[in-house]
Amino acid sequence: MKLPFDLKDIKPGSFSYFTKRKLQNRTGEETGEIFLWKKKDEEESSYMLKCPFCSEEQQGKVLLVRRPYRVKCSKCKKSITLPKLVDQAKREAKKEMKG
Repeated sequence: MKLPFDLKDIKPGSFSYFTKRKLQNRTGEETGEIFLWKKKDEEESSYMLKCPFCSEEQQGKVLLVRRPYRVKCSKCKKSITLPKLVDQAKREAKKEMKG
């Protein structure tokens, strides 16, 4: 997926939130990803998503109020949760210890 802007052109302080996350399907495979950003002067967050369930690529805007943040796929209608980075890191560390 290609962002609608170049990361090199971002000026410090122009975004209040920016993240790129890998997304897992029901079996735990990383089959999707999301870019999510919110500019300081905007109320809604913008996103680019590759759904981990149906692989549909889409983009849009969403009002994120509470964590964990959720985005709904427009094709398969599944709700996709963006895990908190701390929780995601803990799960990955636990996986590495087992494997």
